[in-house]
Amino acid sequence: MTSRAALGLALWLAAGASGAADWDVGRLMELLRSHHPGKAAFHETRTLALLDRPVETSGELTFTPPDRLEKRTIGLNAERMVVDRETLTLERAGRKIAMPLREYPQVAVLVESIRGTLAGDAAALEKTYSLALEGDPARRKLVLRPKDASLLKIVARIEISGSQALVRRVDIEQADGDRSTMVVTPVAP
Repeated sequence: MTSRAALGLALWLAAGASGAADWDVGRLMELLRSHHPGKAAFHETRTLALLDRPVETSGELTFTPPDRLEKRTIGLNAERMVVDRETLTLERAGRKIAMPLREYPQVAVLVESIRGTLAGDAAALEKTYSLALEGDPARRKLVLRPKDASLLKIVARIEISGSQALVRRVDIEQADGDRSTMVVTPVAP
């Protein structure tokens, strides 16, 4: 190997090591913050102890930074859920209910995990969760575990997987053993 080729290989390896060293929760949050608001299709599978088989739903998600999240479910159980700032609005079967999110901690803990991640708001996430990042930018998983014992009675862990600034999958494991998996597919603007 020539000295020029050896130098090139050394620089390439150093650049790769530097990129891996720079990959942390802070860098992921920067990427997420820089990503524009958007829409995505979702398919969710929920496994509940009370039911014999999983419940499957699909629809569309819309996120408008920093704090508006809409989930529109289509089909037999059609509904629209909008979280705008601190208000949760649920529309189902022609009825509309608005409620303060703070009065429903079991919902708030789940909403804030998604909203905080999509907004790239590590400070908001760290108020409630311990954060761990696994993988690399191309295949990463952000693992959220509630810090508070009362929240651990609701949710055991949340895993938000994706590539770069795109969220591709959200896995939620509840404390009672129920779980859900939402596969997310970005929709072109």
